[in-house]
Amino acid sequence: MAVKFTAGESPRKATIQKWMAKNCLEMVNLYGKEGRVLLQNCQSSWLDEWATDAGIQATRFEDYLSQSIRNFAIPALWATTAFSLGVLLTPGESKLIQPLTDIATRIIIQTNDYFSWEVDRIREKNRIFNGIPCLMREHHISEEQAKSRLKSYIMQDEQMYESMLERFYKTHPNLPIHLRKYIAACALCVGGNHHWSAVCSRYNLLKVPDWEQLPEEIAERDAVSAIDEADLNSSALLAAPRYIQSLSSKNIRSKLIDAFNIWFQLPEDRVSIIKGVINDLHNATLILDDIQDESILRRGSSAAHCIFGPAQCINSATYMVVQAATRIHEHHPKTPETMGVFLDGLTKLSIGQSWDLNWKSNLYCPSTAEYMKMIDGKTGAMFKMLVHMMKSMSFSQQWPVANFDRFAQLLGRLYQVRDDFQNLQDPEYTEQKGFCEDLDEGKLSYPVVLTCNSEPIAREIILGIFRRKGNGTQLARSVKIQILNLIQKAGSLEKTWQLVQQLEKEVEDTLSALETALGEPNESLRLITKLLSNIPPP
Repeated sequence: MAVKFTAGESPRKATIQKWMAKNCLEMVNLYGKEGRVLLQNCQSSWLDEWATDAGIQATRFEDYLSQSIRNFAIPALWATTAFSLGVLLTPGESKLIQPLTDIATRIIIQTNDYFSWEVDRIREKNRIFNGIPCLMREHHISEEQAKSRLKSYIMQDEQMYESMLERFYKTHPNLPIHLRKYIAACALCVGGNHHWSAVCSRYNLLKVPDWEQLPEEIAERDAVSAIDEADLNSSALLAAPRYIQSLSSKNIRSKLIDAFNIWFQLPEDRVSIIKGVINDLHNATLILDDIQDESILRRGSSAAHCIFGPAQCINSATYMVVQAATRIHEHHPKTPETMGVFLDGLTKLSIGQSWDLNWKSNLYCPSTAEYMKMIDGKTGAMFKMLVHMMKSMSFSQQWPVANFDRFAQLLGRLYQVRDDFQNLQDPEYTEQKGFCEDLDEGKLSYPVVLTCNSEPIAREIILGIFRRKGNGTQLARSVKIQILNLIQKAGSLEKTWQLVQQLEKEVEDTLSALETALGEPNESLRLITKLLSNIPPP
């Protein structure tokens, strides 16, 4: 299986991104809800920067398969299948047929690995993403034995798939026609993928050079990200950041940098520096936030401090800030202004976080204006930092700074208020972070702030519950439902959703002003804001 390239590695990256953003926006505008659903399901496959190191290093075949689901664009495959049929599955229908799509996914990935191996080991020899090396490592077997074992896995899964389909139809004899069409199409995808993989020229070279064995460095490969280039004796220091990087992410900050670069036109080496700095700071922030909030989950997996311990994680997060500063220092002679931007941004981030922690510790309910200022010092400051770093590294200083600052501020507010709303409302957030996790943390999120400022009795109850909650303990589900009912009764969820709609419009208006000032539309930036805008009312 060929590894999907990171956007930054392609010399035609900007052109590709602009083309994709333009066509994705047209798809949303043309097909409405169906187009938006397709785009949301496909964004991790089409638009995210793709991380593959976890799959390369996997020692268990099942771990490799889990990582492959992200790197093989499987969500895009099933979403496109539904879209091509004009089928819009409900969450309940998706859950009902998930066992079928899961086994089909396994077959497709393994089939691709089986037929692509001869090509992957030559073309992708420095970054092989294929299950055969994993099987060799896990079972201590030869290449031919691993390929034979993979073939048997495919045949076993195909037999299981047929049995599952038969049982499913017997168990659900009255399936609606659209669901039957979709299930049948998924089965055709499995067969079609097998046929294409077996005969396509991509996987069937006329002559494949002899290759006696896997290089030792593939069997024992270290990750090749910037973090992983450190010495071996840094492994404990870098364990927590590596773990955070291995978790699935929407990479919104990296996407923003690429989108802004449509205007700034920075060379790739400077874009890479900025991405590295922002990524280091973001990872450090995630590690520290989870410790400070006493969170046990991060993106559906254990928080880093639950694995490596708070002390080690604090040390690692501190190092990430040092590493970010080092990136800038090495580039400092070329752009001396950048270090000042970095330090100013760090100061604002620290101040914003200090008030968030202060309010939580003292159970002080801020006003909505204070809450927005806190957001400006956290999420907004990070967005503003990346814009100003790009400005400092650009070859021109003629930029509408006020417009950029306003856009970063509004985008930060939209991002955080939207997150506050979805934490209490979105089933996906519940799956990733737990049911109403903000309440477990005693977090004074925007809906809680609205409720406490408008309803004195609700304020007394909510803050009383937070006050009595033990450190690091989760609230009982019934207690969280009680708080959620108070928030709903106060109309705070509706008001929060209305604010999200207002912020969406302000972001779009500010973006239009930027496009006018700079004389160039930015479809990539519009696509990012569009992806943030589709949340249903409470």
